[in-house]
Amino acid sequence: MKKRNPKQCKHEAWKRRYSMRLRRVANAPRYPRRKRKFRHANSSVLVAPAYFELMSANNGGSDSRIDDFFDFLNSLRSLSTTSVQIDMTGVRRMAVDATLLFKAELSRTAQAKGVTITAIPPRSVRTQQVLKQTGIDKLLNLRIEVLPDREDVVHWRIAEGPSHLVDHNTLDAIMADIEEVTGMAAHPVYQGIIESMGNCVEHAYKPHPEVKRPMPIDPGWWVFQQVKDNNLTVVVCDLGIGVSRALPLTLAEEPSLLKKLLHIARKARGEDNRALLAAMEYGRTSTKERQRGKGMRNAHAVVDDIGEGEFLAISNRGCYVYWRRPSPAEPRRRTVKLKHSINGTILRWNLPLQSGSTERSA
Repeated sequence: MKKRNPKQCKHEAWKRRYSMRLRRVANAPRYPRRKRKFRHANSSVLVAPAYFELMSANNGGSDSRIDDFFDFLNSLRSLSTTSVQIDMTGVRRMAVDATLLFKAELSRTAQAKGVTITAIPPRSVRTQQVLKQTGIDKLLNLRIEVLPDREDVVHWRIAEGPSHLVDHNTLDAIMADIEEVTGMAAHPVYQGIIESMGNCVEHAYKPHPEVKRPMPIDPGWWVFQQVKDNNLTVVVCDLGIGVSRALPLTLAEEPSLLKKLLHIARKARGEDNRALLAAMEYGRTSTKERQRGKGMRNAHAVVDDIGEGEFLAISNRGCYVYWRRPSPAEPRRRTVKLKHSINGTILRWNLPLQSGSTERSA
């Protein structure tokens, strides 16, 4: 056998080490994706994600950005301290639905738990303008000097109120304040929106044995509204028990009707989606008041009256989408089972306000 020189010995030793390393990598256990930590080294600091989003572009909930947002939101919900600082430094984009939910959770945290909230301001000027325009800066005890001037920010208007004052007159007055600012006094599309909004919030905070999270002494509702480029967007949020829990309470005296409605919606994925579809079919409310007699059906009746537009309802993990294009196209609807629960209900309308819309919806 030929004697090997030192160089050959060194090369063979390297090959043995390299092959062992490959075997270790191949046999290494596979671990699930590690969740991003939203708590700072200081346990009283929460780091906000770069993106505030509830759903991905296809209306699903499988995007890593959405996972990050709900990880952060759940950290906020589960706070056990008397004070917290939220690091908003890296926030780059805040979608309207997620922003409204964030504002509602901040209000609940401050009121129900008595937590003092402060924040580190964001670097993004756009995010600073969003916080200023929506009033979130006040909840975060932030002093933002920049004045909103961006077209995608400056048109948003805000309304909120306690749930015990949700009646037709109160909602009319609050929406009238927004209409005065936007120059849309008494536009007919508001009637259906106000009816739907009042009906949902009216049943949102009923006591339920499955709901363990603390409720504020005076629970409320929150509204974002925008009129821009001849289009109206209205987003309503509450942090109540959700449609899947509220509907059986509403129909407690009519179990056969509840069973029939749920049977109609049986093909939808998830309990929350079946409840949303059943609520759309429900033709009466527990108040027995004729003017409030169509429940959530008024929500997409607004779209039908105008002839086009979109209505979206999210309740816990359920998502219902209804959209209509100008005739003769038929309206379409779909449901999506979300990965995360918003622990409440969000309603959103996107409606065109052409000159002919008023006549069609009157």
